[in-house]
Amino acid sequence: MTAPRFFHGGYPGLRPGALLRPPDTTATERTLSRLVAEGSGPAYATRTDVVYVTALRNAARVYAAFYPDGALYEVQPRGELEPDPDCREPGISWSCPAAEVLSVVDPVVLFRSRTPERWLRTLTRVRE
Repeated sequence: MTAPRFFHGGYPGLRPGALLRPPDTTATERTLSRLVAEGSGPAYATRTDVVYVTALRNAARVYAAFYPDGALYEVQPRGELEPDPDCREPGISWSCPAAEVLSVVDPVVLFRSRTPERWLRTLTRVRE
């Protein structure tokens, strides 16, 4: 049986072996939840004490774009995976204490290639 693959979209410039840590640890204020809330949208991934990962590459790609112009990574979760309570579709998004970058899938996902609304529509269609 093949182990599931996980992806993370966010801060650009990381290399394989880098450890993704929660915003509470890194003191970053640039989170998807904050960016969407500033645009009067619904809050996603609201916890700041965990790292979010997804099994869907295209979902992580949207998260990368909202950094903006972040990167898309394949990652290995570190610690216990918990289902993301903000995700309406089970089996798509999880949180964990940290994640290790296994590979850089796309070093730059350009936000400006689509409107914010189109990126969010992409996120709602990732299961299709």
